[in-house]
Amino acid sequence: MKGRLTLAVVTTIGLLAATGETGASEKLALRVTPNVSNAPSTVVVRAIVAQDSGNRWLHVEADSGAFYRSSSVQLDGDKAPTVTEILLKSLPSGEYTVTAKLKNAMGEETIARRTALVLSRFGEP
Repeated sequence: MKGRLTLAVVTTIGLLAATGETGASEKLALRVTPNVSNAPSTVVVRAIVAQDSGNRWLHVEADSGAFYRSSSVQLDGDKAPTVTEILLKSLPSGEYTVTAKLKNAMGEETIARRTALVLSRFGEP
């Protein structure tokens, strides 16, 4: 019985951690995979946007300080796809801050951030 209780607690904590990983509101979630990779790396960024008639723009950027890449997508309100996937190809080594900004018709922004680490061939950022 004690083992089942422990399993239930661990599962609940895992689910809470998984649902709270975006760093933003329920309007915008951001997933970056892989979190750690070797250079040159292709990183997949998935922005999950709640359907809303006011959604107008989604801007995604990856910045390591030494290397920067960005992409913008126009959204057609609640007719826009829920998931926007962007491939960041051939990223050199570095610690990247990946930021997604969702802009609505009123100019308000919702921001989500994640980190991706791209290691050099020698295992260093």
